Amino acid sequence: MILVPHVRSSTAAMCILVFAAAISVASAQQKQKTVDELTKQADVVAVGRVTALKSEWDEGKTRIITRVTLTVDEYLKEGTERSKTVNIVTLGGEIGDVGEMYTHVPTFRQSENVVVFLRKDNRGDYRVSGGTQGKYSIERDPESRKMMVGGSIPVEDFTTSIKRSINR
Repeated sequence: MILVPHVRSSTAAMCILVFAAAISVASAQQKQKTVDELTKQADVVAVGRVTALKSEWDEGKTRIITRVTLTVDEYLKEGTERSKTVNIVTLGGEIGDVGEMYTHVPTFRQSENVVVFLRKDNRGDYRVSGGTQGKYSIERDPESRKMMVGGSIPVEDFTTSIKRSINR
């Protein structure tokens, strides 16, 4: 008889945990932003190539951050930025045997071509605006040989839509 209440209590507790987790996941999901919204929120929009990645501990040694150096081919929205490189700070990375990864933060690869929507934080560091939505990889389509954003949009079309957003 003791097993039945225990099983029921465990089942009820499990249901509550599953329900709470579902609410947490639903509230953590980001609203999909349009290119227009990302452009308006960004201080800088740049097209370029990742030329350096360096992971390090933050000042309090509580989190790993990665410093990304982007060699800029074109500023679509430049704000005050005009240099050939821009440094981006992201949460997460690897130092030795320790790694951190955040689901809402984009990751970068060495030599990756990207379009990024950046915003300065209160320390003056550039961060990707819009989380993972603020970084688009550029890759060559194997069939057409054209450079494509997100695997399906020609780079020229994507950058033209960003320029239109700026001029509105």
